[in-house]
Amino acid sequence: MSTTAVSEVRQPRRVPLLVLLATVALGVGLGFALPPLARWWQALLEGTPLPGLGPVELLAGLPLVWSAPILGGLGVVGGVLLALTTIGEALRLTVADDHLEHRTDEREGWVERSDVADVFRDGRYLVLLGPSGAPRARLDADTLRKADVRAAFETHRWPWRDGDPHENEYERWLDGRPGFTAAEHALLRRRLDDRKDTRKAAEADAELAACGLAARVRDDRLQVRRFRTVASGDDRGAQG
Repeated sequence: MSTTAVSEVRQPRRVPLLVLLATVALGVGLGFALPPLARWWQALLEGTPLPGLGPVELLAGLPLVWSAPILGGLGVVGGVLLALTTIGEALRLTVADDHLEHRTDEREGWVERSDVADVFRDGRYLVLLGPSGAPRARLDADTLRKADVRAAFETHRWPWRDGDPHENEYERWLDGRPGFTAAEHALLRRRLDDRKDTRKAAEADAELAACGLAARVRDDRLQVRRFRTVASGDDRGAQG
């Protein structure tokens, strides 16, 4: 490991705090609002053949001195759990002159600076490409400040780009389109199906990279490009 000073990029501390406060506020608000709404709904059903609902009747009978603290307490519990989830799922970056470390609670990885030719933001994602254009990492950096991420890489003289240098090489993928093998089509179908699951999408990206393919999603449609594979293993596929 390099002994050079590193730059740490983390989610702003206020994010989990805001999640906690918003959830508590929602719980307290529901504590005040639900009993009157339940009583209104109960009155609306009176004189109709429709059966009453147990939870509605329970809420309608709760006095305000009970409903507010009960639902407020549930808001506190839910807020703490959501805040912890937000912290755990947030990307953490450690940028050095010679390598990058990236971590979440579920995944961690290391990328050598010598393996990277381009670094840029693609929407919510941080993308690192190898010299042949192969994806070295595609990381969900939505909770990180864009300026902080860029500053960290530029401080350590990584090749930061304003956009994807291979932007014009992407084409829309359609299942069965000529130019892809049956195995590649199967992988691309999987990549599209898993687009909302970060972990599964990363696994599919790694398998596609081994086939010399890089994929991304635009407007819920898959785009793909080919890159030159490197026999020496300099480009080893996505890590995130």
